[in-house]
Amino acid sequence: MELNKLFPKDLYHSYVIEGDSTLTDDLLHFLENRGEIKKQSPDIICQNYESFTIKDSHEIKDWHSRLGVTNGKKVCIIATKFINREAEQALLKIIEEPAVNTHFFIIVPDASKLQETIISRVHVVKTNQLQDEKINKEVSLFIKSKPTERIEIVAKIIKENKSEENSGQLRSYATSFVNEIESFFYKRFKDNKTDKNIIFILNELQKSRDYLSTPGASVKMILEHIAVVI
Repeated sequence: MELNKLFPKDLYHSYVIEGDSTLTDDLLHFLENRGEIKKQSPDIICQNYESFTIKDSHEIKDWHSRLGVTNGKKVCIIATKFINREAEQALLKIIEEPAVNTHFFIIVPDASKLQETIISRVHVVKTNQLQDEKINKEVSLFIKSKPTERIEIVAKIIKENKSEENSGQLRSYATSFVNEIESFFYKRFKDNKTDKNIIFILNELQKSRDYLSTPGASVKMILEHIAVVI
């Protein structure tokens, strides 16, 4: 990947990169070739997470607070499929006041799922357009189906995307799925802003998305709830 075209000569302190964990090696190679880092430097932290938790953010905070071992840059590369709200808040406090010569690269599938307070403090790098045709088709079928058929679609989603009930991959997919459903009903809402049923559905979708970012909340139960209420 031509990362050289995506980053300026003078690095900003924090970046959010849309992509997956395969970008970590490309990014390390890119920074090493530019002379920004030495790959085996103790001042580099590079981690792939299924889900980034509050515990993980505390570990990053501890690393950030320590003085560098070398005279070079300190670089933190985080790749994750999902970041819960508590972890986001902790991460925000770190990137609000980054140490001198310290740079953060946060790799996520979709930057739009992060809090606006984080996005406002980083540079967003888009390596793909994330046009997930599979989700679009699945949502279209989901909306047209009967509630019992929607429950079957939920079971299929759980089976295809989970390694465990609270896996980052499953939560990320479920969040995109809910966003797409919300987009469909919001278009209807704009045509009829007094429709109480649509208002109810949009409120339920909003609550469901909030629950998806809550540690321990059952993705299966949240999607099944949506299957019944829409």
